Amino acid sequence: MANEVFESVRTILAVREYADREIPEDIVRRIVEAGRLTASGSNVQPWHFILVRERAALRKLGGLVRTGPYTATAAAAVIVAYEKEKGEIGLSDASRAIQSMMLSAWGDGIASNWTGFAGRLEAVGKEFGVPDTHEVLAVVPFGYPKQRVIGRKKRKPVSEVASAERFDTPLT
Repeated sequence: MANEVFESVRTILAVREYADREIPEDIVRRIVEAGRLTASGSNVQPWHFILVRERAALRKLGGLVRTGPYTATAAAAVIVAYEKEKGEIGLSDASRAIQSMMLSAWGDGIASNWTGFAGRLEAVGKEFGVPDTHEVLAVVPFGYPKQRVIGRKKRKPVSEVASAERFDTPLT
């Protein structure tokens, strides 16, 4: 029996070139909802998402995120911040939410990529009104891929990255 979630995990790729095409409102909302509905340690939900769709703001993000200048050509982006006081749980939960949004988008044919990382996105926070109580973890651009994308990954075999019962007992 097919598993659509596993297929998304198996085939998702980081995409950095987007077609000049808007994403329908219901799909954009579903992407943000996927982040909001993500499991959270002790149900703290320490995240905050800023959906950016205005072309000028996307260009601004492209200039602010060193690892994601292509954000400027995306149809949308989500700035992901978390409550600093939640520490590692905040970082973990916000990371989980990013993955949920990216997988949900991929299921709708929308590509993305994680750009930036905690501690390097202060300018994004300032520009988009993120309070000092929050840390910007990432900016995730979303858009239809400019070219056809085939989900082929180079990954280590499962026997190198997973064990059975104890570390160093390869899972075969």
